Amino acid sequence: MTLESLCRCDPPDIPVEVIMVINGSDNDTAQVREANQHSLHTVTSWVEKHTHCFFTVRTRFHPDLPHRQAGVGLARRLGMDEACNRLLSANETTPGIIVALDADCQVAPNYWTALVDHFRQNPKIVGASLSFQHPLDDLTFNHRQGIIHYELFLRLYRQGLRYAGSPHAYHTVGSAMAVRADAYRRVGGMNQRKAGEDFYFLQKVMAHGMFSDLTTTTVFPSARMSLRVPFGTGRAMTQWHQEQPQHFLTYDPKVYADLRHFFQAVGKTSRIRDGHIPDASPCLEAFLAKQRFNGALAEIAANTASAESFMKRFFLWFNPFKILKFVHFASDAWYPRVPVGQAARTLLQWMGTPVDQPLDGDETLLHVFQRLDRNSG
Repeated sequence: MTLESLCRCDPPDIPVEVIMVINGSDNDTAQVREANQHSLHTVTSWVEKHTHCFFTVRTRFHPDLPHRQAGVGLARRLGMDEACNRLLSANETTPGIIVALDADCQVAPNYWTALVDHFRQNPKIVGASLSFQHPLDDLTFNHRQGIIHYELFLRLYRQGLRYAGSPHAYHTVGSAMAVRADAYRRVGGMNQRKAGEDFYFLQKVMAHGMFSDLTTTTVFPSARMSLRVPFGTGRAMTQWHQEQPQHFLTYDPKVYADLRHFFQAVGKTSRIRDGHIPDASPCLEAFLAKQRFNGALAEIAANTASAESFMKRFFLWFNPFKILKFVHFASDAWYPRVPVGQAARTLLQWMGTPVDQPLDGDETLLHVFQRLDRNSG
């Protein structure tokens, strides 16, 4: 249980509160309502029996949220809004930290102390992406293969963006993210999306200040199957089991090569004429024309006085959402998706990444990419 895992952690030297949101909608089935009531009873009983724990648990039960909005985004917003209000009303000199975690996760023993140390040692950061790793033990062979491929898919995307030179190359996993309370308020809080809420939230946070990797602790998300949201771990695992594909597909690394060429050209604006990128692929040219890059480039140049401010403003325009739009545009019309293991090997070769063992299996590849993520923090 998540609360047990949190309670076993080393206590930090500042007060901690855990806000547990149990959410449901006004059109839930009787079975779902019963499950939520059971969750409420379980949490209440746990709190009564664990008065020795160093943190306070505040349980918030919302069984009848409007079904059009009810979902993971609204649940996160309810909990994070309350956390923000409580932290900012405390009138502390340093804004408190809001950390998101899902109720089926486990955490490393230094979870709390690593969070406090990271934000204390980096006073200018507004948020952080925490290291994560899906547990592989006690899974069936097929389930294990599915989560290996899915996590490799996530890490390959992140490392692909790093290879391209994007300053937004961070994981956006909702159960492994943290933000300062004042920054949370500045970006308007969490959105109410039923999926992808973490991605859209963190791209706003990244635009409001320095963001970082927190690699000194680890969150262990569940590899569960679920159809609660349109995409994500649960949906990917369910589809893997139902469809049993021969390969788990991901984006062709050519998309990252195109982005790398684009970002390098923008960094040398003297090479760009009328919005044309020298030696750009037809795919990149088609996307930039669709995005009216020439006009955006002129607007950016007119409002910046240095190369540094130019690039900062450029990446506010070509933000994580626009990057993802390009990746989908390229994958749908130009570069068909490829097996995740094949893409991982190609990217490692391009990056010139040394490996200390033969890449004879996708689990080995996953370990290599986990190491790359840890070392980039």
